Amino acid sequence: MTKIILILLTTLLVQHSMGQNKKIVFVCEHGAAKSVIAAAYFNKMAKERNLDYEAVCRGTSPDSTISPGTKDGLTVDKLFDDNVTPTKLTMRDTSNTERIILFTKLPADFKTPIKTEDWSNLKDVDGDYPHRRDAIIKNIDLLLDTLSKQN
Repeated sequence: MTKIILILLTTLLVQHSMGQNKKIVFVCEHGAAKSVIAAAYFNKMAKERNLDYEAVCRGTSPDSTISPGTKDGLTVDKLFDDNVTPTKLTMRDTSNTERIILFTKLPADFKTPIKTEDWSNLKDVDGDYPHRRDAIIKNIDLLLDTLSKQN
């Protein structure tokens, strides 16, 4: 009986770990616009491609709320999530993380072996919502192409 229980527990643990998505962390200064847009579109596009990745948004100095322009834009795009709030980047965010995408510099004391990419200089990333969104989507598409080849 003990052996059967052990086999069942092992099977459940393997199934759980296999079903766990790898994480992409998008980081902007305030955690209220660029990273929010990027995470929303990354999750949508990864799901459409059936990739086992999930994105979160973080800020180095988070605001108290999502920026109004981002909220309005994502609402029109039907991607706004009321549960998303600006959240400070911590070392816990690197657990099961494949990559960190930066729209700002990491704090000097934030040391991580996780691969980082700097997207702070994307053309139009500092523009209005439609231009910002389109610039981010273009890079997400390229990132997803890369990630799908790794699987």
